[in-house]
Amino acid sequence: MTFWHRLRFYLIGFVPGCIILFFIVSKKGCTGPNELKMQELTYQKFEFSNKALCKVKCLGYTPEGFRIALKAYQVNYDLSDVHKKPCGSYYLQAIKKDSARFEVIVNDCDTTSKITDIKLLDPKLSCKCDSL
Repeated sequence: MTFWHRLRFYLIGFVPGCIILFFIVSKKGCTGPNELKMQELTYQKFEFSNKALCKVKCLGYTPEGFRIALKAYQVNYDLSDVHKKPCGSYYLQAIKKDSARFEVIVNDCDTTSKITDIKLLDPKLSCKCDSL
């Protein structure tokens, strides 16, 4: 068997295999656990504590606008308590630290995301929400 015969057999198997692989991989995205958890938290129903709702208003967001702002955030698993009972607690931080205005603590309970507290990072904001 010559080199050209071997090359032809190789290409007969390799080219269709690459085409099939391309169609399989292109339909499925590559998402990590962080992206999956953020999608889950943002698509669930939001419940705000009184203190968190006060801080959302102090930041100048509506609850719907706050949900959109969370798309630029990620879960910091080092500061989160995932196995907390009855609801796991997740600490959300901005992906770009230099433009961050707040950090969020969210409790993930079945079908609701309960926002318990928001840590304001902007020293110019003076909210009197901590006493609530």
